Amino acid sequence: MKKYLHAILILLLIPIQLLFAGTTGKIAGKVIDKNTGEPIPFVNVIIEGTNFGAASDIEGEYVILNLPPGKYNVKAQAIGYQAQIVQNIQVSIDLTSKVDFSLSETAVELETIVVEGKSDLVRKDVTSSQSLISSDQIEQLPVSEFDDVLQLQAGVTRGADGSFHIRGGRTSEIAYWVNGISVTDAYDNSRGIQIDNNSIQELQVISGTFNAEYGNAMSGIVNTVTKEGGRDFSGNFMMYTGDHVSNFTEYFPNVDDLNPFSTYNFQGSLGGSVPFTNNLISFFINGRYNYDDGYLYGERRYNPDGTQANRAVVPMNWRKIYYGQGNISFSPAQELKINIEGLYSKEDYRDYNHQFRWNPDGDVTKYAESYNATGTITHMLSSSSFYTVKGSYFNKDFNEYTYENPYDSRYQHPDSLNTVSYAFRTKGTNLHRFYRETETYLGRVDFTSQVNKENLLKFGAEIKSHLMKFDDYNLEPARKNGVEIEPFQPSIPGLDQTNRVTYDTEPFEASAYLQDKLEFEDVIINIGLRLDYFDSNGKVLVDVKDPNIYGPLRLPSFFGINLPDDRWGNEASKYTSLLEPYFYKDSETKFKVSPRFGIAYPISATGVVHFSYGHFLQIPPFQNLFQNGPYKIPNSGTNVGVYGNPNLEPQKTIMYEIGFRQEFSDNLLVDVTGFYRDVRDWTTAGPLIQTYNLVTYSIFINKDYANVKGLTFTFNKRFSDNFAFDLNYTYQVAEGSNSSPEDEYNAAIGSGEPSLFLIPMDWDQNHLLNASLFLGYDGWGLSTLARYGTGLPYTPSITQYTADRGITSGLLRNSRYRPSQFTVDLKLDKSFNLMGLDLNAFIKIYNLFDNKVAVNVFGDTGQPDFTTETQNVGYDPNRPNTVEEYVKYPTHYGEPRNVQLGFEISF
Repeated sequence: MKKYLHAILILLLIPIQLLFAGTTGKIAGKVIDKNTGEPIPFVNVIIEGTNFGAASDIEGEYVILNLPPGKYNVKAQAIGYQAQIVQNIQVSIDLTSKVDFSLSETAVELETIVVEGKSDLVRKDVTSSQSLISSDQIEQLPVSEFDDVLQLQAGVTRGADGSFHIRGGRTSEIAYWVNGISVTDAYDNSRGIQIDNNSIQELQVISGTFNAEYGNAMSGIVNTVTKEGGRDFSGNFMMYTGDHVSNFTEYFPNVDDLNPFSTYNFQGSLGGSVPFTNNLISFFINGRYNYDDGYLYGERRYNPDGTQANRAVVPMNWRKIYYGQGNISFSPAQELKINIEGLYSKEDYRDYNHQFRWNPDGDVTKYAESYNATGTITHMLSSSSFYTVKGSYFNKDFNEYTYENPYDSRYQHPDSLNTVSYAFRTKGTNLHRFYRETETYLGRVDFTSQVNKENLLKFGAEIKSHLMKFDDYNLEPARKNGVEIEPFQPSIPGLDQTNRVTYDTEPFEASAYLQDKLEFEDVIINIGLRLDYFDSNGKVLVDVKDPNIYGPLRLPSFFGINLPDDRWGNEASKYTSLLEPYFYKDSETKFKVSPRFGIAYPISATGVVHFSYGHFLQIPPFQNLFQNGPYKIPNSGTNVGVYGNPNLEPQKTIMYEIGFRQEFSDNLLVDVTGFYRDVRDWTTAGPLIQTYNLVTYSIFINKDYANVKGLTFTFNKRFSDNFAFDLNYTYQVAEGSNSSPEDEYNAAIGSGEPSLFLIPMDWDQNHLLNASLFLGYDGWGLSTLARYGTGLPYTPSITQYTADRGITSGLLRNSRYRPSQFTVDLKLDKSFNLMGLDLNAFIKIYNLFDNKVAVNVFGDTGQPDFTTETQNVGYDPNRPNTVEEYVKYPTHYGEPRNVQLGFEISF
């Protein structure tokens, strides 16, 4: 029945078009006679080097839509007037760049007047907080990765685990888009594919309220537009090598062993018009390979089988990445453009595991691979109307294992991992194996029209079909007739066993929106309405006290099965198809409506006040809907875990913000914005459920609450007089009932009380300051980036040492804060011209002063390097190391100083 409903819904949505996130901007303005001030109609306004253009109307007004972000030269020409070109006009995503012309009348043809354009620092049509970072700005910064750019934006904080949070939201509340297509991995709402900085044309980070065209996000949008080929050939090649240069060997052993090739990177791009196609076909390709040893090392003292090893130093947080991007654009007619793009990323890596420090070969390696293919057809109906048809396929798979073959003879018996406390493993292999895959098929059509001078109208809808596969288990000893086979042979648990989680699921999404941007002289208004539909296509339990269809607790007579009760436990799995109606029912579909509103008041030629408000909804990450699979609850034990709920409601937040932007002396900008977020229906673990045989478990529900309030301040100077700087400060307080969906369950099984009041979130960083400075002169460039943040909260713990001193209770979750953090990064470069090629040599230094940045601490002391929890731990002959050696956790500190040397050749 649901499949028919999906088909009907698609048919209903198609007539009103399908939505896409903003990937283009527009140029608009007025053409007047310089002498009389009267408007000039029928003037041709063209974008040089492109097919874009328009003619001014009877009032001298013109508008050019669908311009990809970048810098353009705009030319106005008319018979009887001297032509004029305004150079270097910056076009940005979803914004209007104003270019007015004042033409002089002439009886003879004169040389075209060329005027240097200057983009307004205050964009008067911005009704909510957002950052726009161009490719030129990224090149100047001391950054290498996409994450380095993202963390510099106001309102963006990072948790102790490196996860991103925008305006105090959970990391899963951010949506990631590339060229108008979502690349968010629906499994956990993470960024599904990695993007190389060299592929980015413009990066838009919306940290405030966002328009109705954006959906399935609650705290922010990260929208990337990639580069396309132009009419002229261009390309570049860059390489660099480097290593960590630090003497902090107490926590980072071997980090002082300098190897200039412990990191190496090769990347290049090429783009332009395909020869002999008369500029009808253009292309752009970009590729990157990077290897990094990391900075956390182990020592191969033991092999997984327990034998003595060669004591070689082994990197334990190494990473190998491959990034690729390619697109081709075909314009068979001036009004028509066809674009095909592919994105690819592959990451092989290992996360540091402290227990395996002396047996590094026994731990798992992780493998992530992602593809995204998108086809786009853009048809300009006129200079003021166009529609876009898009189709996309996204795939990500993730694997985790020690050896690729699950039956590899090098696997060791699970008992080999047994060890005493505070001891490095001297034998054994990690038996965990994990696989998941997400596929997403997306289709959309979007229509945009400048209905009149004041109204830019967008309306549309989107359909998205997912396929998710999941398999998670630990290898176990093979058995024959119930007896373990010796010597040890690994085996995979059966599909019906409770210690293996496996499932396939096919959720479905659809949405529609209507958005109007009204631009008047005195006010700009963004108003929109969004509709979201979701069907998890999941199953929920009929009787939560008898959840496991493979091991029913109700007797066979209850289901009408003629079978002796004493045989039921062994033979119930034969009747699963018959039992399904007694165990499962279909999840409910969800349909929600959310309004959006934003308004900007220009208070002067260089100042604007804005206010925005909106309701924002998000489907919980699919891992919360399907966690632990089809309720294979064991028939013995207690507190066996938290299980998914395909019937979860969308999480929701209401956001408000008010801000002020003012430009000073052409080059300085001040922006102050206050915001408030009210978050409801966050996913959390429900109360403990007791089965008929007294096993306890939990199911996710919508219950948690949070609120976030804060202020952002930005002070920016664009490049002039050989320097530019940017300073942004964020103050925020993020409080809620639980930081993680599992927190409530962990409190319940630990005999703790449920959340009764709001506490600081794990990522509650009250003060964050980013400051960057760029100096440029005669081919030299110097860029510095300083970042200061107050410490994140932690939960104090009680040890015997503190109990002896009277501290036995009353320590609340997240009631203390870690030390503050401060780092400085530096980039120095010099540009040359060599045989017609542009050559740039550079050095980048991250954590310039090699600061010891504390990211984690011991709960009893609040310090990264001292604890009282080991005061009463005695000597044990089975412990191969000292306790003092073990508790020097390198993950308590951030990355030490890292130096990169390289060069880039471009043309």
